[in-house]
Order: sequence, then C-alpha cells, then structure tokens
Amino acid sequence: SDDEIAAALMQFQGDIEQVPPRFSAVKIDGERAYARARAGEDVEIAPRPLYVESLTLNERPDADHAVMEMVCGKGGYVRSIARDLGEALGCLGHVKELRRIWSGPFELDDAVSLDEIERLAKSPEIDGLLLPLEAGLADLPELRATAEGAARLRNGNPGMVIASDVAYGELAWASHDGRPVAVGSYRAGELHPQRVFNL
Repeated sequence: SDDEIAAALMQFQGDIEQVPPRFSAVKIDGERAYARARAGEDVEIAPRPLYVESLTLNERPDADHAVMEMVCGKGGYVRSIARDLGEALGCLGHVKELRRIWSGPFELDDAVSLDEIERLAKSPEIDGLLLPLEAGLADLPELRATAEGAARLRNGNPGMVIASDVAYGELAWASHDGRPVAVGSYRAGELHPQRVFNL
C-alpha cells in the first residue's frame, strides 16, 4: 500500500549505508565490480555512506509501479535504493526508468536535446548553446590567485591564493585576471590543484 511504501522510505533518508549494485563501476582490488560480476565471480562490495536529503513517493500508476523522487549526495545508486526498498517491503524492486533532473548547477530545464545539438552542430548557432567553464564551477567557492600562484597552478603545483573564508581542505577553484586557472583543495593559503585549465 502507499502507506507501507511511505513508511519504508523513512529508513532510506538521512545518513545511510548503501551497498552499490554488483554491476557497478566500483573498483574492487583495482578491477571494476561489473567486470568481475560478468566473469561470474561472486562479488562482495562493502557498504558506502550516502546522505539522502529526501525520498518521496510521488505516484502509484498501478499496484506494481511507483514513481519516486530522491535528492541525494554524490555517489548514490538509485538501483540499490530500489533493491533495498523492495527487500524492506518483502518483494523485489528494480528501476524501470531513471531521470536526473539536476546535478550541481545544471538543471534539466536548461538541457538541450541530442536532436537539437545534431541539428545545430555545423552551424554557428551551436556556440550559443555552450556555457562558459565558470558555469560548471558555480557550486564551488572562487579564490583569486596571485600572478605567481597562477603560474605555479598552471604547471600543476600548489599556488598561492588571496585569503578567504574557505575552510582547510575544501574544494575550490582559482582564477587570475578573470579566467579560471585550476580547481583543487585549499590548504593554508594555497590551492592544491586537481584539475588545471589551459585556457
């Protein structure tokens, strides 16, 4: 019933431990779980922490189907939620259709279909669909790099950034002269780059 599903959903919210699916890209001893599973190995994957902000039942088209909406942190496996929810309800559960409606600063309403991209691929109009690099960094704090810091960052080395309220170890990006230079972790006045932008 709807009430039973709603009650079961409560255990999958907040900080939970989740076992990824056997056929996932999780690495086990350096090899992808799906490769081991396809080779017939009995794959055991350790549970991983996941924060689920919300998991709601939106619709029940019929007795065997439910439409749900989930907001979760990075690394969540919706297939595992369906599997575990089915188990909690005493049945089997799987995902029939999955639709990601937003990720970071990107929302489905702003997306462009593949058909539209193909239609515009050889025209100058395609440039109007491209977002600047900064759009993908919008969820991260921006730090200003000194000229020397920017040069070091461009070579893949930690570079000095102007002090800010970014916490030690926090992921951030650095800019110099209005252009993105690198993204990485902030430590004691320097950005330690994980990705460098050669713009």
